[in-house]
This record gives sequence, C-alpha cells and structure tokens, in this order.
Amino acid sequence: MAQQGVQVISVEPGSLAEEAGIRPGDTLLEIHGEAVLDQLSYQYLVSREDEATLRVRRPDGSTFEAWVENGGEGIGVDLAQDEVRVCRQNCVFCFVHQMPKGFRKSLYLKDEDIRLSFLYGHFTTLSSSDDAELDRIVRERLSPIHVSVHATEPAARIRVVGNPREGDILRKIDRLLAGGIDVHTQAVVAPGLNDGAIWQRTLDDLWARRREGRGSVLSLSCVPVGLTAHRDGLPFVQDVDPAFAREWALRWKPEVRRLAAANDGEPWLLLADEWFTRAGLEVPGRAFYSRSWAQLENGVGLVRRFLEHSRRFLRSPRAQGFKGRRVLLLTGPSFAPTLSRVAAELNRAVGSQLRVVAAKNFSFGESVTVAGLLCGADLKYAAHADRDDQGGRADWVDAVAVPSSSLRTHTGPTDQYTLRGVVVREEGTFLDDLTLPQLATDLGVPTVPSGANLSHLLDHLEAADRGAFRGGALQSAFHTAGLNQPQGAYNP
Repeated sequence: MAQQGVQVISVEPGSLAEEAGIRPGDTLLEIHGEAVLDQLSYQYLVSREDEATLRVRRPDGSTFEAWVENGGEGIGVDLAQDEVRVCRQNCVFCFVHQMPKGFRKSLYLKDEDIRLSFLYGHFTTLSSSDDAELDRIVRERLSPIHVSVHATEPAARIRVVGNPREGDILRKIDRLLAGGIDVHTQAVVAPGLNDGAIWQRTLDDLWARRREGRGSVLSLSCVPVGLTAHRDGLPFVQDVDPAFAREWALRWKPEVRRLAAANDGEPWLLLADEWFTRAGLEVPGRAFYSRSWAQLENGVGLVRRFLEHSRRFLRSPRAQGFKGRRVLLLTGPSFAPTLSRVAAELNRAVGSQLRVVAAKNFSFGESVTVAGLLCGADLKYAAHADRDDQGGRADWVDAVAVPSSSLRTHTGPTDQYTLRGVVVREEGTFLDDLTLPQLATDLGVPTVPSGANLSHLLDHLEAADRGAFRGGALQSAFHTAGLNQPQGAYNP
C-alpha cells in the first residue's frame, strides 16, 4: 500500500498519454487525486470517470499534472509489472513448506495477493491485508474475493495458520461483507486439527453470513489436507486416509443437499473431488455441484464435469476421430480409475486403443496422487515403464497424453505480475523444469497435453498429426483449458 506510483514502460504513439506529455520512465503517481498503487488500481481509477486528472513524476524527481478526456478508457500506457505479495502465515500444512529441495525459486513463494485472488481465484488468508487494503478492496469493488478460512474459532485458526495475530478472520470478512464484497471461502481439513466441532462452527459462522444481494459468503469448500514425503522438521499433521475420507463424504454429502435447498437450489457447501476419490466412492451427480461450477479451480467438480462431457462426446460423431488411435494416457492415481472407465467405453464404441497408466509421484511422494503435481520425470518414468511392459518397441503407441494440469504456462488474462529475480519459463514446463518438447524427444512419439476433456484431447492429437506444435507457445496449437496459468514471471 506504500508504493509510490507505477512506472510507465512505454507510451503508445498518438495516445492520450503522449499528448499529455507522459514519457517512458515517468511514474504515474495519482489519478483523480488518488494514489496509483499498481496496474489494477490504474485500471479502476482511469475507468471511473470520462475525464482524468493525472499527476506524474519525471525521473529527475519533478512532477506535473495533466488532464485527459479519456471516456473511461485507458490512456495508452504500458506499466511496469507488479511484484507478487507474499504470505505472512505459517500454516502447519502449507504445501510450500513441504516442497523438495532443488526446484526453481518461484515454487517456494507463498503468494498472498488480493489482486490474484480477485483476477484468478487464488485463495488468500488475508494475512497481508491490513484495514487500508481491506478498504481498497471495497473501494475498487474487487469482488468476489477468495479467502482461506480453515477455522473461524480464533484459537483453532491460530494453531492452523501459525500466526497469533490472525485468529479473528471473521473481523476481516465482516468488513468486506459490510462493504458489499462477495467472498468465496475454503477450509483445508486435517483430522484432529480443524474437523469435528471446530469444522461445525466454521460451517455455521460462514453460513450465517450468506445473504441476499451484495456482501455475502457465496460458498464454502472443504478440501482434504495434502501432505508430501518432505515434512522433516515440520509439525505432525494427520493425513486423510481412505476411511476418514469415506466417513467425511458420507457425513457431509446430505448436508450439501440440505443447504442447497435452503439456498434456492444452488449448492453452497462444496466438497472437493478428493473426498470421493480418496475414499474410492463415485462422485455425485451434476446437481450436487454449483450451476456455475463455483470453485472448480479448487478441485470441486472437475471429475463430474469430465464425466458429463464424456457422456455427451461418446454419443457424438466426433468420437469417431479416435478410431484406430493407440494412445497412452498418463494421469495421477486419484483420477486413473475414472479415466480408465471412460477410455474403456470409448474403445468399445469406436475401436480405439486408449490405455491409462497411473504415474507414481516420486518427486513429492506417493501420498500425492493428484495429476497436477506430477513432475516431468515422474511422467517420463511411467511412459518408459509402460513401453518396457509392452515389449520395448519404439512405436509402442502413436502418442502419449500428459495431464494438462501438470504443465505451467504464463498465458492468461493479463501478464502483469512478477517475482523478483525470476526469469519467465517457456510455455509447457513441468514443475521440475522439464519441458513438453523435451519429453516428446525423449519418448520418440508425439506428446500432447490432455486438455480438459476428450474433445480437447482429440484436437491435440490432430494438431500433432499436422506437426503443428514444435515447441514455443502452447496456445498456438493446444487448448489452454486445464493448464496451470499463473501470470508473468510468477510461474510456479
């Protein structure tokens, strides 16, 4: 909040900014007399009125004012990237603390940025948000915001987040709600830590803040804690085993339906897919999930959405595009049973030869079963092992598909956030810095992202048939749906 303006990197020729005398290297300090804090602040201020009074500082320290009649549009400047803000919490189950050593720098960043929460659905604990920033959220209408609550009982929350100053999360949430800001919330649930009566209080407190109109808690998702094999020196946290996951899913599934009925039919309590996949249970039907697939990026409804699309795809003429194709589908152990069932149905329907292999996660530990945390080395090992099992022929398959969620790309709505000292990685990079083209070269067969559904996968296979992808930007040949899309040099 103390940032003194944003530097102008370039000025569009013939633009309002150029006419106003603004030059590259200047710093945009104020618009309408209000401080320009970052790019999001600039976008809000410049669009608020049809005319704008600007205060600008030259590199020599001198300042001047300019007036533009911009009609609520941008004035033609390219601003410096905003640095990502970091988290002040010390959560006992923080995934960053459980990272193996030797990965790229950005993977060890704990982002805690309300701008990323608003723009991309990143969850924030609000630990870095003082009252001034909360007021900014209200003033600039940064709604909805996504907040990691974990527990509303102050002592329990302090135990979870490891910050004695951040126990009263409801004070901050109430301030946002009073300002008309909507909030999506989540709780990462760890047995013996924030389940039981603590979870019930969290549920009750947040449900009581569900209101008609603006300023409401829109949803609460619960996600099972994720633990890696790299917890040396960290507090003990009990993992969610299949028995606990089954008990939780069966206990809270009826409550999801009850609260949805009280919320005009829209699900409010959201259970992440992992409760069902860890328990070996079938995920619920479409009506169990939000009409807008709320918190899909948090793992709520991904499996059901895939199944719904697959059901429609299998009945379409487009499915014949898989006829005769021999494709190895790599995924994580949690999704493998679902994908195997769909692949078998497709094979029977059109005569394709799709096979599914669950790749073990040697990088983070075999307790990590989600596809998005598979590294390039894990996928390469699984593919080589499958080739050996199939007789070792170089052409054992026509193509290999890797989970789109395991790939990182900086393609997204904006490209404005950076992490100091980090270089932007090329498109199509796995967590361990292996790239998709490198994996394809190693395997000797076309290697493509899976996409978000079977239609995307077929598009990718057809693009590979045409030789459309030879490295470079993934979006030139592949769907970016399902890819991890952080911004700028912040490329975890």
